[in-house]
Amino acid sequence: MQTEETNKSISIKTEKRIKLITTIIMAIIIIVGLLVTTDIILVKKANIGPFFAIRTKVYDDGGTQEYYGLFYKVIKYHQEIGRRDTVIGSYNLKYDTTPTNYTVETLSYALNNSSQNYSGNFIRLTGTIAKIDLENNTISLSYQDNLKGKYDLTIKAYVISENLNKLNENAPVSLIGTISSYDFKEKELTISNVFVE
Repeated sequence: MQTEETNKSISIKTEKRIKLITTIIMAIIIIVGLLVTTDIILVKKANIGPFFAIRTKVYDDGGTQEYYGLFYKVIKYHQEIGRRDTVIGSYNLKYDTTPTNYTVETLSYALNNSSQNYSGNFIRLTGTIAKIDLENNTISLSYQDNLKGKYDLTIKAYVISENLNKLNENAPVSLIGTISSYDFKEKELTISNVFVE
C-alpha cells in the first residue's frame, strides 16, 4: 500500500512539474511573439526600428542597413541618390535598388488594370510636370485619358533636398522614389523619398 501512495505522489509531482514547465514555455512563446509582432508593425507602419533585430550589414551606398530578427529580415535603404524606404520580409529578402520603369500613362493603366497593391514599390517615373509646390517641396504630374476619365491619374511626388526652382512646369521630368499610397477613388498616387534625375 505504501508503494501505491508513493507512486501516486510521484506522478502528481511529475504532473505539476510538467504543467509548470509547459506554462513557462507558453508564456515565453507568447512574449516573444508579441515582441516580434510589435517590431514588425512599428517597422511597417511607422518606419521605426527594428528594435528586436540585429544589424548584420551596412552597404557602401550611402548607409543602407540590413537587420535580422526572429523569422524576419529588414532592409532600411538609404542611398545617397536613390532608394530611401524600409522593406520587411522573410530571410530570403534581397537587396534591390533597381527601380521599375513607368511613364505616367503606363503607371495609370497598371494601377487600374491590376489588383496588385503597388504601395512600397520603388519606381522610376517619367512624365511632364503639371505643378510645382515650392512650399511643400512637391511636384505634381497628371494623366488624363480619352475614356471618360477611367485612367485619369494625379501624382504627387515629395522631393528630397532638391532645388525645385531649377524646374519648370510643363517640362519633362524623370523621378525615382517609392509609392507610398494610392487612392483608387480619387485616382491620386503619392510617391515619397523622391529624387529628380
